[in-house]
Amino acid sequence: MNTQPAEDLPNCRLFLMPPSDMDADIIAAGLTAAAGAGDVACLVLPADKALTDKVMPIAQQADIAVLITDDSRFAAYEKADGIHVTTGVEDAVAAHKTLGRNASVGLVASGSRHAAMEAGETDIDYIAFDLASPAGVDLLTWWVPLFEVPCVGLAAPDEAACLDAIAAGADFVMPPSAMWSSADEAARLAGKLTAAGNRSAA
Repeated sequence: MNTQPAEDLPNCRLFLMPPSDMDADIIAAGLTAAAGAGDVACLVLPADKALTDKVMPIAQQADIAVLITDDSRFAAYEKADGIHVTTGVEDAVAAHKTLGRNASVGLVASGSRHAAMEAGETDIDYIAFDLASPAGVDLLTWWVPLFEVPCVGLAAPDEAACLDAIAAGADFVMPPSAMWSSADEAARLAGKLTAAGNRSAA
């Protein structure tokens, strides 16, 4: 667990990533509901023009950053806010060169603590850990008190895992895929996780 007092940590915000191949109308409804009920920082989308054309305006109106997975050229073409890199540190470094320093570039970390530290020494804007695996949970819990690069808890299997990541000090957390089952569930989860992440109220 993080050794810093809760009031010294920034609030944990929501990091939305809909499941692949989900209908754009369902994504739009879930995003709208979550944005209305919680503190959504970011939406990650695949390089799909029809989807980004439909969903990006909703995110922009709510002041939510839109990141594209692994495709810097598409992100630049669509005027997205940045890129979510899953393929390796070298691609994250290259993305900043392609998109410029004002773009947000994040990296999904896997493997050892040493590999995560090497990633943190680059100019990435956040590092993400997979909460679906014990190794990812361990990396996030280890990372928080030691490093300044913000971290994201990804792919939490359920609501409890999200709350654990928030308690461990994550800067951002991805709600479980159940949030996309309905607009009501998106609003409920967004509201609950935002409240749990409001460390200024602690």
